[in-house]
Amino acid sequence: MKTGTAAVAAMGPALVVGVVTLSTAVQPLGTDLYLAALPAIRNEYAARVGVVQLTLAVLVFSFGLSQLLWGPASDRFGRRPVLAAGFLLYAAGATVGAMAPNIEVLIAARAAQGLGIAACMVCGRAIVRDLFEQQHGTHVMTVAMSVLACLTMLIPVTGALLAQTLGWRATLWSMALCGLAGALLVLARVPETARSLKPDALRLGPLLAGYARIARDPAFQSWTLLNAFGYAANFGFFSSSAYLFIETFGVSRVGFGLVIGGASVTYLAGTMLCRRWIAAHGIVTSVRRAGFLSLLAALVLVVPQFAGAHTAGTLTAGLWLMLLAYGIHQPCGHVGMATPFPLQAGAASALGGFIFAGAAFLCGGWMGLMYRSGSAAVLSLTTGVLAAAAGTIALTLVQRHGRPVPARPAVP
Repeated sequence: MKTGTAAVAAMGPALVVGVVTLSTAVQPLGTDLYLAALPAIRNEYAARVGVVQLTLAVLVFSFGLSQLLWGPASDRFGRRPVLAAGFLLYAAGATVGAMAPNIEVLIAARAAQGLGIAACMVCGRAIVRDLFEQQHGTHVMTVAMSVLACLTMLIPVTGALLAQTLGWRATLWSMALCGLAGALLVLARVPETARSLKPDALRLGPLLAGYARIARDPAFQSWTLLNAFGYAANFGFFSSSAYLFIETFGVSRVGFGLVIGGASVTYLAGTMLCRRWIAAHGIVTSVRRAGFLSLLAALVLVVPQFAGAHTAGTLTAGLWLMLLAYGIHQPCGHVGMATPFPLQAGAASALGGFIFAGAAFLCGGWMGLMYRSGSAAVLSLTTGVLAAAAGTIALTLVQRHGRPVPARPAVP
């Protein structure tokens, strides 16, 4: 098995960034490429909004829950085989979804895609922890997130164009091709990066003990809560805004795609700020600065609602500001939560990812349940409160517990 240095040398820095970017990109591909298609899916299957929302919510639920097994599996069998399996599952789920004869099959196919997303994202985060210490790892993650942000500028617009010209099923065929390409890349070019394999990683007793110990760690709690609130806010906005923008405000599908694509631009700006601030001030100070941006985003989302003055423009401003802050919080949080556990990086990444996805699932379910045609209240108030929570955690818990500390020993 290659050491971390040997693995970086074998892959090359560009390939490391590329693999991490691709393993993370399956999530926005699975959601953002698909958003503008939601009204068309509802019309084709004559389904209620809450049922159509399940095609997003169940993806997030299976993505979150399965990470609890994928993380230890990557510690047991290695990042490479689990990452390849994740890409293949993602492609298979997308293929079934593209051919779904009814909404029930589509929901099941999206659940399978969620399993693949989980494996990919767990391994992507763990690979960074395998190869780099926290400061360098955060820099690598922000580079990968910057590349991803450039790609995600195009994803929503591409999805809107596909849905408009070829039908909503074309969005899923595109996901299938991306998943297959990812699997081929891993099998052809990616060596194993885990420092050592843990033969007992999937044994129930040690597994539960390890998760309990990780969950009690204050640093893990701080970084995970930071990203959980931020991820839930973003998912809630993305999953519920298509109906409001397209059907209430009269924004075209392509125009809505540009709104979501613009959010990727501000996210990219956030990752660029993150790299600059980390180099000058360190990871914890960078997160504190972004915390004020999250609080400002919360004000932009909440205040116009109480004045009855929300428009597509004000909601877009709130979203873009929220994504600017998230571009700083997300890469820091992904690295920070796994830093104390070098020998359990897969398990720590998995538990954190489960919490992120659980928060997003609850948010999506809440917003689908409370949806009221023509009203921005549920969208603006829910995402505003979540953005405020992320900002508060950045200014409090992360400042107390988020600084790098010596690695915790692994659970025997």
